[in-house]
Amino acid sequence: MKLKKLNLLLLILILLLDRNLAASDKKAEETLGKFKKNFSLALKTAYKAEPDNSSRLFNFSLDLKNNQESNPGFITDPEEWSRLSLIKPKTTRAFLEMAALMTYSQARYWIKYSRFIEDWQYELKWKDQKRRFFTTEALRFDSNAFYLNWTHAFAGMLYYEFGRSNHLPWYKSLLFSTLGSLYWEYIVEWREIISINDNIMTGLGGYVLGESWFQMGRYFLNTPNPVGRFLSWLNPYLKINGYFDRHHPLPPYTHNFNSAAQDVYLFVGYRNSPTSSISQNTGNLAVSLHSRLITEPVYGLPGKVEENFTEPFYSQLDFDFMFHGESREEMGASAKVVPLGRFIQKISEEGQGYSLYYGLGSTFYLYVKRPLTEYDAGHLPVNKPEEFHFEEPRNFRDKLAAVNFLGPVADVMFYRRSWKFHLRAEAYPSFGMINAWAFNKYSVDHDVLGMKSTLTYYGYYYGFGPSFEALGEIRFKSLRLQASTLYHHYRSAQGRDRFQSWITDDSVVYDSRWHHGLNLEFKIPKTNVSVLASSQWVRRWGKVHEVEDRGLEKRYYLGLKYHL
Repeated sequence: MKLKKLNLLLLILILLLDRNLAASDKKAEETLGKFKKNFSLALKTAYKAEPDNSSRLFNFSLDLKNNQESNPGFITDPEEWSRLSLIKPKTTRAFLEMAALMTYSQARYWIKYSRFIEDWQYELKWKDQKRRFFTTEALRFDSNAFYLNWTHAFAGMLYYEFGRSNHLPWYKSLLFSTLGSLYWEYIVEWREIISINDNIMTGLGGYVLGESWFQMGRYFLNTPNPVGRFLSWLNPYLKINGYFDRHHPLPPYTHNFNSAAQDVYLFVGYRNSPTSSISQNTGNLAVSLHSRLITEPVYGLPGKVEENFTEPFYSQLDFDFMFHGESREEMGASAKVVPLGRFIQKISEEGQGYSLYYGLGSTFYLYVKRPLTEYDAGHLPVNKPEEFHFEEPRNFRDKLAAVNFLGPVADVMFYRRSWKFHLRAEAYPSFGMINAWAFNKYSVDHDVLGMKSTLTYYGYYYGFGPSFEALGEIRFKSLRLQASTLYHHYRSAQGRDRFQSWITDDSVVYDSRWHHGLNLEFKIPKTNVSVLASSQWVRRWGKVHEVEDRGLEKRYYLGLKYHL
């Protein structure tokens, strides 16, 4: 009953918001129409809007009000745009902000250092520190709980944003997440091993999350939609540093997003699927925020383009939650960035042609089910094995955190008047921290003590393997049909455990995860609301020694998408 009432209230809220925003959406469409009418790929002409109330959407302040005297409007002349939009990188400010956070975090960590006594393996002596710094002895996979390890990616996201929100390019901002991680591992945690998994998650995972977070925040700052403008607070770095740069001719982070090429939305709806404690399908509440952004302003517009790009062309950031009653049953996040590649587009005035980009991208992926035991939740330290009750079979729930390194991405959209056909394919070498699917079954008849540290205590292991993703889509006016598939396969990393000398069974562990989806969407005319129906299938397979286990979870969604 509570779930139905909550769904009803959310539905009413979305419809009311859509009604109130109709006028602003109409104005945005008129602005886009003027842009298309006056736009030339030769960029010899420019459309410059008269400063009126509609231009206020480009202004910026901490209270979301206009604090600039004038606004130069929508500019397509490259020289004028470059002059007005260029803000010099604030490198000193970025380092000062980074240093402030590091100082606070370091002091807080050292004050509570005794909580991590199980990690202490080195002393502040030249003999020990020489081994840490100048040999590979200390390079290990740590034994920390899953929740502690995947959150390093979000720490790296914060480091990265210090550079990006201070107008540094993405490749220099990557140094913030990478060097921040190395400083923490080598200096702050001087008593401990140098964690391989933390450096991957913080450095590379932080870059992917940070860039997609930056692009989402920048999009919300430039959208005419008041709800989107409010959601720009999801990236407070842009708000704060933007306030410092408020006297610039153009508001900070101004960008000409072609709104027709973006897919940013809130989803609220019913989900029928199992939970951590209920094996049969049951009713749940699903809530999501998704963004798929193309930064090229001319994408999808008539004309011819053929150029290389060295700045992020595509970014994606998704957050997904599932609730059952008062429990958060599942949490997911994914991010994707394509910073290097080539863009080719040929579209006639009649709306026929194609848009193609290909290049190199990276992704981050997180999926966590609600744990049912204290050890699965990571509440117990590894130096207290008596509290894990190893005499009982293990009861872990599925989880995965993955960083997909640089890999090929190809994406093409075909236009045939009212029809659109979209195809995408990508492949990556992947590093993952994945729940051993067969481990619960294996523990029924086998002793699990002496296996990999994280596997024994927390049910997951570190692994490397391939990752593939593909998507096919057909759009016709207000209808949209999409099919997708995502695959991860992992083989456990061997020989670099924090407590390698204690391990008596370092056998290889295997896992795979297929995630298939089929979506049907109908956009309600003259609104920002779509009705979405979706079916998803998650296939799991795992192997520990001779024991194999398989699983299939079916999910069904029905809800509303509110386009931002």
